[in-house]
Amino acid sequence: MPISLPKAAINSVAFVTALSLAALAVAQEGPIVPQPPVDKAQLISPALGYGVIFLLVMVVLGVSLMPSKRSHLD
Repeated sequence: MPISLPKAAINSVAFVTALSLAALAVAQEGPIVPQPPVDKAQLISPALGYGVIFLLVMVVLGVSLMPSKRSHLD
């Protein structure tokens, strides 16, 4: 069963689509601005991020595998 939309809604969608495509085309024609130089002293090693993630995963696994205190009640 096809969905029937009012003609105004179809025209609005077509207008917004055309306007957004035109905006993208205009944005691509701007001047090319070079990136600012990166200060090497402020870069953080990805190994630090991996280390933090590893530590958090180990904490979660440790807590989830910790035996409960009510084992004598089972």
